[in-house]
Amino acid sequence: MNESDARLKTYITDILKKNKTLNEREVKAAVRKGLKLGRAPIGAGVIREVRRSLRIDRPRAITYVKNLLAKNPTLEGKKVIEEVGDRFGIRLQAPDISHLRPAGARKKRASGTKVQATPTTKTQRSFGAVSITREGSPEDVARFFRSLAQ
Repeated sequence: MNESDARLKTYITDILKKNKTLNEREVKAAVRKGLKLGRAPIGAGVIREVRRSLRIDRPRAITYVKNLLAKNPTLEGKKVIEEVGDRFGIRLQAPDISHLRPAGARKKRASGTKVQATPTTKTQRSFGAVSITREGSPEDVARFFRSLAQ
């Protein structure tokens, strides 16, 4: 390893110790600005190697979450995400957490009450035209319609 590589690694280490949440692009920009490298290419492998040496890499964070959820499977996902972000600088999302929970601890989305489907009733419809002619007094017609309603 030559002198420039060692200088680059120490600078990246210092940057990542201050702020673990920086992604590779942000680290590259900070290194270029701090070391005044201009457009010189900086390999992502160097950054990944430094992150691994600082123990803030994604595989290590995922194993930490698996172990944490194995001990306490009902732990709230938001707390797990915040803890991993603070400890490892890794951004995990809710789907990542739910997939890492033990199989028996996953919550079902069904509510406590069970809903039963009501059976549908078949209705008879007449498709022909209906014509009504009125014969008699209005009281007789009203009585006729009341008898239909009962």
